[in-house]
Amino acid sequence: MAGGYAMIGSNLSRRERAADARAIGTEGKRWIRSWINVFRCETEARIPQDEAALQRLVCEGRYSCVGQSHSYNGVQVVPGVTAMLMREGGLKTLTYDPGSETVRVGASVSVRELKLFLRDGHGRGLLNSGNYMEQSVIGALATGTHGFGPRAVMADSVVELTFLDGAGQRVTLRRGDPDFAHVALSFGTIAPIVELVLETKPLESYVSVSSMSRLSKLAELKQGAIAANWAVMPYTDPEDPVIMLHALAECDKGVEPTAHPEAKGGGGHFAKWFLKHYYNFDRFLPWFRRPMQRFIDWLDLKQSERVVTDPQDLDYLYDPKPGLKENRAPSITRGLFSTTYTGYNLAFFVPLEKAPAVVKFIIREADALRDLGFYLKGIISVRELPGTAGPVFAANARQPMAAIDLFADPRDYAWLERLQRLVMHYEPDTRPHFGKSALGPDFRAALNGDGQNHLEQLMDIYERHFPQGNLMFSERVRAMLDVGQPLAGESAADAGLA
Repeated sequence: MAGGYAMIGSNLSRRERAADARAIGTEGKRWIRSWINVFRCETEARIPQDEAALQRLVCEGRYSCVGQSHSYNGVQVVPGVTAMLMREGGLKTLTYDPGSETVRVGASVSVRELKLFLRDGHGRGLLNSGNYMEQSVIGALATGTHGFGPRAVMADSVVELTFLDGAGQRVTLRRGDPDFAHVALSFGTIAPIVELVLETKPLESYVSVSSMSRLSKLAELKQGAIAANWAVMPYTDPEDPVIMLHALAECDKGVEPTAHPEAKGGGGHFAKWFLKHYYNFDRFLPWFRRPMQRFIDWLDLKQSERVVTDPQDLDYLYDPKPGLKENRAPSITRGLFSTTYTGYNLAFFVPLEKAPAVVKFIIREADALRDLGFYLKGIISVRELPGTAGPVFAANARQPMAAIDLFADPRDYAWLERLQRLVMHYEPDTRPHFGKSALGPDFRAALNGDGQNHLEQLMDIYERHFPQGNLMFSERVRAMLDVGQPLAGESAADAGLA
């Protein structure tokens, strides 16, 4: 199960950050926190150094499994149970099979470690990935981490997985087995997963095009692209808002990668200066977001840049030039995604063809809340998932989808939950992002679908392999699964409520 107890944002005190840093690698009482510290609890930490140790720990009592990710919704925070800190453990299996072109990955391996292993030793890469590389591979896949474009959901590349059941015994499932499609992406309800076998692909270059334009030009701008990610400025024209598009297209072999050129387009030097410094104002002056974006709207900038990505780059989806921070976007949109580190992020998935309408709806609803002091932070991000995936709980299991990411200051995260509920009222196919949505029973209908009760099937698998009831879920997952009351934290216990 993916977790986040490091890099959790500026709302943590210096003393708390220092204490968290000192605690890394140590067992005993520790704080487990969501990425931005909205959800947190003190727990008994255990760091399994090998599979035998993990087997013993599983049999000792109630537990949850925590990796290291940017989960915002506390899906990994479970009070009162032992937390297996998988990312800090010693399950470091990494082997490549050239015959099947697959890689076997252990539970303590990070996305960065896997990418470097594949790139430097075998000239291979992942089919897709999220852009935060310190998360554990298994935690990322179990909770639905995705990039964009073909095969967007990472778990769609799993061909085999091995987990420990409630008695600490190994269970291996392969693609095509009856339970596989439910377990390959189970948002922590089947754990600990100790090993995965993943498909890989050759390293290759792409044509990366970044554009600043209008939503009405979206289809024209991404014509011929195999992957598209666009960001909308929510306080520009609600009828035709300003967007920043990053699109990837296939590249002819042998074409040399290019460094970032100067963006081409209108607006003059002042407009470029204003855009460059806008993000600093946005970060620190929330009330100034709307007038600044209105000014950008008035400038009516049209800019674009085109580069050929370097096949050696670890993260061409987000930054096509090697040597720069991997977690950053192409230069026109660079800075937009810094909201990830300074604000609360809520995300959900809607049918791909509905994405422009959903974005316009959110713009209107958010703007109507200004008199209550609420402002969206910077952008609305849309990542397109144009294909379909095998795991039944993948966002795009049944149809192409779009991931809608909303950002706000941490104190305003509840407004994002309200916006999510409003979208769900009008679009019943809205599906959850297991690390970023406000999880709850409202998602049950969308997750089941097709006349099948997929959540019930998942719980049947859980009860079959964990009859001891020792693997525990967070209160948000328990509510979504309808499996009873939340676990009692210290406050409830001390008050006599539970």
